[in-house]
Amino acid sequence: MFSDSSAQQTARQSVQKVVRAGITDGELQTLARSPEVKVRAAVAEHAGTPLMTLLRLAEDRSADVRIGLARNRRESIPIEVREDLAKDRNVDVVYALIDNPAVPDALIARLGRQLHKEYAKAARARIAAVKAGTWAPAALPAPVLPAGEDEVPSFATVDAPVERTPRPAAPSPSARADALDVLLGNKR
Repeated sequence: MFSDSSAQQTARQSVQKVVRAGITDGELQTLARSPEVKVRAAVAEHAGTPLMTLLRLAEDRSADVRIGLARNRRESIPIEVREDLAKDRNVDVVYALIDNPAVPDALIARLGRQLHKEYAKAARARIAAVKAGTWAPAALPAPVLPAGEDEVPSFATVDAPVERTPRPAAPSPSARADALDVLLGNKR
């Protein structure tokens, strides 16, 4: 259905045709077992996906699927699932979680106290912006088309640019090991 070389926009449009408005729970459960990562990611991000299916997708090997789950704006996702996503080794999963308005501020505050500087900085920035009343989460994905419509969905426009801090590159394994040695007192 998709190849790795496909443009992201084309893949998103194709997935939106599959995960259409009015899709049933059974269809979502079937799509959650798809061999295509983009389909599983779209199911994970869909607010109507059954909870048991979301729990299964939380353990998916693909970071894209876990990112989709971290973006899911469903309020009733158990906090334990979001806490597990907050511990994910893929930084994009954690950043998607920080940008999700459905994630409780208590979890975001906990991420702000992490040793990982980038997570902590982004989480503290969200908390500060929420307090100041200036925080706006990333735009919602394009609306899902009803079955049978072949129109290209329109995307929301932003009136004012949102200032984003660029994500620094992940530290190398040797830099992580050095930092751990310093924290443990093994190296000065």
